[in-house]
Amino acid sequence: MSWPEAMAIFTQGKAAFYTEADSLYKNATDPAKSKVADKVGFAPFPAGPAGSKPYNIPSWALGINDSSKNKSNAWKFIEWATGKEQTLAQQKSGVPGARTSVWTNPEGTATYPKDLVEAIAASTKDGVGHDRPLVVKVAQAREIVGQPIVDAIAGKDVAAAADTANEAFQKFLDDEAK
Repeated sequence: MSWPEAMAIFTQGKAAFYTEADSLYKNATDPAKSKVADKVGFAPFPAGPAGSKPYNIPSWALGINDSSKNKSNAWKFIEWATGKEQTLAQQKSGVPGARTSVWTNPEGTATYPKDLVEAIAASTKDGVGHDRPLVVKVAQAREIVGQPIVDAIAGKDVAAAADTANEAFQKFLDDEAK
């Protein structure tokens, strides 16, 4: 299912938890969009043996096409759009920024749920710069990790499917590292 479909299931109260980009938190906390708006809480990603290692990168970005005929003005726009003042103004209106300065500024967090601010601070501190293993053969990786879900839907042995996928994915990662 897609992210919007998963969010819909969560906001209908049919899922216990859900991971999402911090920029979309209002979809879960807006009573007009969510049946669970008054019950939503935020927390850092749970820790595993190596601790909590959420990815901490803004996936959306601004760039300048190499063949642009107006690179200088494009760069000026990027500097303005990502500058401290503009980032703070956007964050105050509900668009989370990628600057630490807006998250440490009480003005920048005043309109956000306290537990969301705390979760973002923890993710910033412990986060990593990628959201999945760095691989070249992405489609093959997705097939391997998605198979246990397909097997679960088909009523097959989920534990066995997960064990098989774990072994196959480790081999895949080892082969990718060569």
